[in-house]
Amino acid sequence: MGILKWGLGAARSAYEEQPKESFRADGMSNDVLAAPAEKVSRGSNKGSYDVITDGSVFNVGINQAALLIENGKVHDFIIADSEEGTGQYIYDSSLEPSLLTGGLKEWGNVWKMVKERFTFGGGSPNTMNLVYVNLKEITENPVGIGKIPFIDKYLGTRLMLGAHGYYTFRISNPAAFYENLLMDPTKKYRKEDITGQLKAEMMPKIASAIAKIAPLCVNGYQDIYLHDTDIAQALNEELGADWLNSRGIELLKVSLTPELSPSDAQRVMELENAKTLSNADMALGSMINAQNQAMQSAGKNAAGAVNGFMGMNMAGGGAFNAGDLLAKKMEQQQSSSVQPQEAPAAAVGSWICPSCQTTNSGNFCSNCGTPKPAAPAAKFCSNCGTKLEAGTKFCPNCGTKQ
Repeated sequence: MGILKWGLGAARSAYEEQPKESFRADGMSNDVLAAPAEKVSRGSNKGSYDVITDGSVFNVGINQAALLIENGKVHDFIIADSEEGTGQYIYDSSLEPSLLTGGLKEWGNVWKMVKERFTFGGGSPNTMNLVYVNLKEITENPVGIGKIPFIDKYLGTRLMLGAHGYYTFRISNPAAFYENLLMDPTKKYRKEDITGQLKAEMMPKIASAIAKIAPLCVNGYQDIYLHDTDIAQALNEELGADWLNSRGIELLKVSLTPELSPSDAQRVMELENAKTLSNADMALGSMINAQNQAMQSAGKNAAGAVNGFMGMNMAGGGAFNAGDLLAKKMEQQQSSSVQPQEAPAAAVGSWICPSCQTTNSGNFCSNCGTPKPAAPAAKFCSNCGTKLEAGTKFCPNCGTKQ
């Protein structure tokens, strides 16, 4: 009761002379998650269109899983997550389940779930249905949340954040997906048949997932839309391994557009302005712009431009205006750019003329001709002979007065 890939020597020799039924799955679009196999042609074997019989062949395309279903349970399957797994297969009721998988190691948990069922005495099938499962990324699934607490790292404040957007998912465990979410192997299942249930299970976990990625939003709550894969990963962690194993579904992206209440939006604007004006250059630019606008308004004063400018001076109250602030800033820049001039260091062996203070290197002053002063004679202690510095009154060695 297993599957062989068509074209292998054993399969071809065993079935090349027999009439065959051929199955395939068409229309596996973004909206279709699972569909019964469609019979393409029928041989002399008579039977239900819903049942695959011994010797029947079926096609498996890329990103499809073909499941043999017996009494609502997965009996055998093909997973074509790569080109290597695609092709034509034949159903042989005399074989053990083959559980043919594609290239991804993650399908191991599917194989284990089905294989253990037969290890512990699975029954022989009377009928077998063939169901195809869509393994592509399923997109454009709407999701939204009401107001939840969000710590904005950039502004250093707590916001009540709402969001709306879309999520994408893929079926990562087709056997668990079929057995726990689907019921009828003859029915085509569309994503709207299950997305309501998925959304209901996701909603209580979204707040925790967003809280986990909040530290990644270095520029504030607006960065949420940049972290669609991070939110999906956090949400998968919140839903836990049981969700993946029982639903067979893995979230890939959760793209959200953040929304604030009017009061929070106003508060965010004020905090951003305050953060901007904490920069001296930005504060100066803002003040210059404000005074320019005030001057234009004063010029339009109905009582005359002079009265308008007088009003500006009265409103100023003697405080710094933009011109004062700009002049002060320029003064600071100039003072910081002027470096104190250091006196040039005297060259080794040079001397300064005692008459005209000219620095010389020869034996006579190049300016006034004064001879180079003689070096002072060394002085020694009269008692012990220790060499003394000029002006020393007592010998540092024996204490004799000099």
